[in-house]
Amino acid sequence: MRCSIIVVTYNGWHQTQPCLCSIERDLPPGVSFTVVDNASTDGTPALIRERFPAIELVQNARNLGFAGGANLGITRSDGDVILLLNSDVVIEPGFINAMLAPFLRSRSIGAVAGMLVYQRRPDIVASAGIEVFRNGLALDYGVGLPRTDLSDRPVFGASGGAVAYRRASLNDVGLFPDAFFMYLEDVDLAWRLRLRGWETLLASDAVAVHAVSSSSGEGSPFKRRLLARNRVWSMIRCLPRPLLLRYGWRIARYDGLVLASAPMRRDAASLRGRIEAVAALPARLAERRLIQARTTVPIAEIEKWLRPDPAPSELLRLRKRSRELALE
Repeated sequence: MRCSIIVVTYNGWHQTQPCLCSIERDLPPGVSFTVVDNASTDGTPALIRERFPAIELVQNARNLGFAGGANLGITRSDGDVILLLNSDVVIEPGFINAMLAPFLRSRSIGAVAGMLVYQRRPDIVASAGIEVFRNGLALDYGVGLPRTDLSDRPVFGASGGAVAYRRASLNDVGLFPDAFFMYLEDVDLAWRLRLRGWETLLASDAVAVHAVSSSSGEGSPFKRRLLARNRVWSMIRCLPRPLLLRYGWRIARYDGLVLASAPMRRDAASLRGRIEAVAALPARLAERRLIQARTTVPIAEIEKWLRPDPAPSELLRLRKRSRELALE
């Protein structure tokens, strides 16, 4: 089983260098390693060529975002398994083999989620996969738990920060949606894998230390805008009609509460993101028809993954705790 590792970079050499060093130290024989640079302006491409001459470098003329950069790397690679890593993670020894092992155990596994831990609190989980809720939220699974509390288990999907995909699963459902640019493109892909019956497994021994939201800033207007837009797009594209009808009021209630509180929070970015989402609905609806036509899993099986909505107070607590852990 051949493996191709892909890292997408955009500036941030101070974090990219330790990431690449950690991968090189853990690299098994025969695994290819490619960096896709999204038109960095801080000298990252030249430094990669100088200090990591064995790594294949793909240099884009413009910033394609994580989605477009990862897609380019995937199409240029030839591995049976594609291992994607954020440029701001440092993997622990044994990470790569731990990510590859589940694919040898079951052909139904389409993706494997690594365990991300906080840079300042490497004993605490930042993400152990993706979990989804009836109100359309998609959140990191395991946030704030001690890493020792988690073991290998099925999860709804995998975070794009540390994920391995079986090539056959990507050939089946397609790659990340380029239009998303970054954020929730991994959720959209997780949904499409789930609709086609591909399983995702958490590999708890595959641990990567993550500098959370270093690329755009934790809670920045840029991030909030893209999260708001891509949340709508992902649900429009991927949520089956029976589930949209059953839980649409929960989705509308959540968005209504967010928009109602936006002026108090001085959050114009979330409103702009939703306006952008609505403006592009015709294109997303066309994509939806293609995705839904290929669904093979019974709706009841998919619905089992939808968790009850978190209480607003619990959601605020989780987000506050996540920010604290990222900044500690």
